[in-house]
Amino acid sequence: MDIQRTGTLDSTSKVQRSTTRREATAPALNDQDFSQTDALRGALDNLPSSRPDKVRNAKDLANNVDYPPTKTIRQLSDLLAVKMKGPMAL
Repeated sequence: MDIQRTGTLDSTSKVQRSTTRREATAPALNDQDFSQTDALRGALDNLPSSRPDKVRNAKDLANNVDYPPTKTIRQLSDLLAVKMKGPMAL
């Protein structure tokens, strides 16, 4: 593959840096549109702080001595034991 250079730059040319400052491109604070912010704030204010059905379900599970099932607890303990044996088995 042969790459041929095209262009008129010579090896002694230097890049000159512009010392003029650019103006800020962001609009002024007074020019910004916050009309949707009020609608979002209103929607957030109307959200319930909790979902009563989910809270009730969680309380029921916490009071249930059979939850989580014994099978699930055994599977989790087996997984933890395998993970603990891996790095410690040196």
